[in-house]
Amino acid sequence: MIDDANRVLSTLSEVIGSYELNEIIEWAIRFSFRNPYGGLTIVDKEARIQFMDTATEEFFGLKQGEAKGVDIRKLIPDSNLALTAQTGKPVIGGIWQVRGIKRISSVYPLIKNKEIIGAVGTIVFDSLEEIERINGEIQRLKKEIRDLKQKQKTEHTSLYTFSNILGNSSLIRETIKTAQKIATLHTDVLIVGESGTGKELLAHSIHSLIYPEQPFIKVNCPAIPFELAESQLFGYEKGAFTGATSVGKAGVFEAAEGGTVFLDEISSLPLSIQAKLLRVLQEREVTRLGSTKTKKLHFRSIAATNVNLQELVKEGKFRQDLYYRVAKATINVPSLRSRPEDIPLYLNNFLATINLAFKINIQGFSREALNILVHYDWPGNVRELINVLEQIAIKVWNDDQVLTEHLPEEMRMRAKGMIKKSAATDSGLNMRQHVSVMEKEMIVYALTKADGNRRKTAELLDMPRSTLYKKLAAYNIVNETSPDKTKQ
Repeated sequence: MIDDANRVLSTLSEVIGSYELNEIIEWAIRFSFRNPYGGLTIVDKEARIQFMDTATEEFFGLKQGEAKGVDIRKLIPDSNLALTAQTGKPVIGGIWQVRGIKRISSVYPLIKNKEIIGAVGTIVFDSLEEIERINGEIQRLKKEIRDLKQKQKTEHTSLYTFSNILGNSSLIRETIKTAQKIATLHTDVLIVGESGTGKELLAHSIHSLIYPEQPFIKVNCPAIPFELAESQLFGYEKGAFTGATSVGKAGVFEAAEGGTVFLDEISSLPLSIQAKLLRVLQEREVTRLGSTKTKKLHFRSIAATNVNLQELVKEGKFRQDLYYRVAKATINVPSLRSRPEDIPLYLNNFLATINLAFKINIQGFSREALNILVHYDWPGNVRELINVLEQIAIKVWNDDQVLTEHLPEEMRMRAKGMIKKSAATDSGLNMRQHVSVMEKEMIVYALTKADGNRRKTAELLDMPRSTLYKKLAAYNIVNETSPDKTKQ
């Protein structure tokens, strides 16, 4: 290679004449010969080879120096060296077909006193196949990056909107209306409700209304190990603790920049973390573990709890100042037992989902089974309802109805007790009113089951259509059913 460098310097001196190469040009030429993927050819104005590096000569089966004087077009017809030597126009990134192998090259003119005296050609890579290999590797890496970004986007994206919240009761409608108003105020929110009522679903919906394209970071507070809580929430710098990455890591609040942090079951956070969380929420800035620098952030906080935080404040288990901070706006999610009129809708919706998932076709519920399900108090709320339906799906044969014997025994006993208690203790609800409530629930369920078709609804209820119309009007059921669901 050093010999080739000396030869090309000598050749250029001969071609250019008295032109003196400076040290930078000499260094550049010598450097090019240290590149195992490079090759160099110099021709005069008549396209006769004045220099060809040893490796290229060997490629053509020539001994060192035998290429000199040979017309380059005889060895490489499409090298562009002859054209550049005539026109003075460089050709960068051209493709040479050399003995059946494609090579990428660049050709530049040699000019002395404004006159073209030859051309120099360089091989950029060994072959086009090498370019394609490297390009393939680049594309593979790009795909991995895209996949990682998509995975991160999926993990940090809200999945639900208000349209995913089921229910026609006044309680759930009022809850949704309140949540929609709060969503537009860009304030921090505290969602309170029993386990299984759909607090996370509501948090997703609040975020999606205003920030659908921004990150939604969920923090399952009870699942955070005590010793890692600070680093996971607020991030850390490199070397902050044993096991820390060499580049540090952003915490959830930094990851949620421009979006929402959802602190699920915030009551489980230890008091030591609550103090630092208060500062982040109050100042909207975070300091990573192991750092003294603060970073300003813009995010919305949504917290959720299934316990009474005010009681925890009295017990000294939750900071009062943090409570006032997270509870700027509070939404109470109603339990399922407080809105029994929504139960048939939930049953029908989730049964359809289970039928699809299990590839079965359970044909609804008997009147007795539905009566028990409606009067059951559902301590686990919607989450328990789904679990019960999955248990039922194992017991019921395809194309059959859900009967009372398919229900869990504890549910049957508990629901019957609730029915008796309701009839015996509610002095403001006589037998006729009690029957009316049940009748309305049955009609709403049958109407949903029939996809709003009144004729089919009447058949399911074994009721004349004229009687059904009167009861729809009497119970104001028409208003509770969307217009496209009241088919004749």
